[in-house]
This record gives sequence, C-alpha cells and structure tokens, in this order.
Amino acid sequence: MQVAEQVRTERSGVGMTVGVITFLVGVALLLLTFKLAYDMFSIPATRVIASTANGQAVDLGKSGDNLANVVIRVGLLIVMGLMGSLIANRGISLFTSSRTQRHRD
Repeated sequence: MQVAEQVRTERSGVGMTVGVITFLVGVALLLLTFKLAYDMFSIPATRVIASTANGQAVDLGKSGDNLANVVIRVGLLIVMGLMGSLIANRGISLFTSSRTQRHRD
C-alpha cells in the first residue's frame, strides 16, 4: 500500500519582491539602451554630410575617428542590451524560485 506524500508550496514575499525589482531594473536598462540607440541613429543625413557639401575634400582621419566611435558605441549598446536582458531574466528566475519552495511533510 502506497501512501501519498504531501508536498506544500510556500511563497517568499521578500524573494518575490527582490525578483520583481530586479526584473524592473533589467527592463529599465533595456529601455535606456533602446533610447540611446534611437538617439544615436536618428541623426539627419544632412548634418552628417554637411562638412563635405562645401566642395572640400574628405578628411580620412576624421572619417576613421567617426567610424571608430560608431563601432564602439554600437558595441556598448550590444553589451548594455545583453546585460539588461540577463538582469531581467535573473529577476524572473528569482521570482519563480521564490514561489516554488517545496517542503515535504
């Protein structure tokens, strides 16, 4: 004869709160990343090419510096996006693990 084992689930209010706060911080970082990316890529083309419109030659040194700055900014945006998503994922994990503590009687 088998006896059914009772398992009760407890909720941790502190763990749930920390999980939600961590999730919201991750989402805030993602929103900040999207805002920075939008600001960076919404520069009008006329402003970018205005320096060469006067018939002057293109300064390759300045162009190389601009390209390096763009590559660095894009890399930082990628890192910020990854960190924001990892933090939000950690918040979800904290929230779900705080709700599923099982104790056997």
